[in-house]
Amino acid sequence: MKGIEKYLPEGWEGKAKELGAMQRESGVIRSASSLLRLNMLYVTNNGSFQMAALGMGLTEGIGMTKVAAFKRIKNSGEWLRWMAKELLEKEKYCLPKPAFLGERNVTLVDGSEEAVKGSKKSDYRLHYAFDLFQFRCKSVEVTRIKEGEKLGRYSIGKGEIVIADRIYCTMSGLEHAQAQEGEYIIRFKSKAFHLYDETGQRLELLPLLRPLKALESVGVQAYYRLPNGEMRPFRLVAMKKDAEGIEASRRKLARKGSRKQEKAVQADTAELNDYVVLATNMADTNAQILELYRARWQVEQVFYRLKSLFGYGDTPSRREDTVLAWFYGKLLLAALCECILKRMSFPPELEPYAADIIGAQFME
Repeated sequence: MKGIEKYLPEGWEGKAKELGAMQRESGVIRSASSLLRLNMLYVTNNGSFQMAALGMGLTEGIGMTKVAAFKRIKNSGEWLRWMAKELLEKEKYCLPKPAFLGERNVTLVDGSEEAVKGSKKSDYRLHYAFDLFQFRCKSVEVTRIKEGEKLGRYSIGKGEIVIADRIYCTMSGLEHAQAQEGEYIIRFKSKAFHLYDETGQRLELLPLLRPLKALESVGVQAYYRLPNGEMRPFRLVAMKKDAEGIEASRRKLARKGSRKQEKAVQADTAELNDYVVLATNMADTNAQILELYRARWQVEQVFYRLKSLFGYGDTPSRREDTVLAWFYGKLLLAALCECILKRMSFPPELEPYAADIIGAQFME
């Protein structure tokens, strides 16, 4: 533990009390260091309160039940979030808020299919809304796998900007954001709905994009037609990928088709994948829209790394407080690993096991 603590942000122990993680010192957990170990044992042992409690007995000689472990972990989420955010800011991983946003908040929404340990199929789905610049989960929910990803699941504040991937690009999703007076940037999904121009004629998108050069962008005024016949205006912001990006996208499509043994995608859908196409109701410039979506992509890579290397997929429960403690604990573990890797000579072949190696230090 002493080797880990030197990487933590200044004032981390005092923050445990300030943020409600350490509510009293008369119990079995009497220091912030012990509480941190308990939380790290929790997130590195598949979210098991029983294993975390046993680990405390082995490492610190602290006897406690799984109920006692649960009671202390459930109050730790905000403290773990603060440490992760401070550490990532110190390491310059956090994204600065662009000045053009003013007071507007930006929320990333996403979902992830997860499997119970040992299962060969997806068993449940994790849905979350993440405040991009406050580094905070606005909501987190675990549902059955049959419950799909949709924008209507989330509450959107007036003037709030929601950024999401193409699975959320549905008329009902765009209407939900519009009805709550929110703004959106959503990756356009080919054939999600028909596009129309201002005269009500069908709009073909690809002929407008083909003249673009690499990394050049264009804005296209478009409409979709509601079931009652009303035409709803919105904007498409598109940028052509560079040659490397196009090649990577085509390889990804080929792998997906091969892995799932699906029919080859239609030619126009494959061609549209050569572009980043975003649906939005924002009045900001094309460059600003694309900048915000790139920020979403960068954070998505963090979560992808978190899932693949740090096992964040095995959600321990459906209680929001313990899921948040687990979620922020995983973020803190990831931040610690990135920080330590930058300062250590870690063989590249061992990097995929960094979380296990560093997590094992909490058992010492």
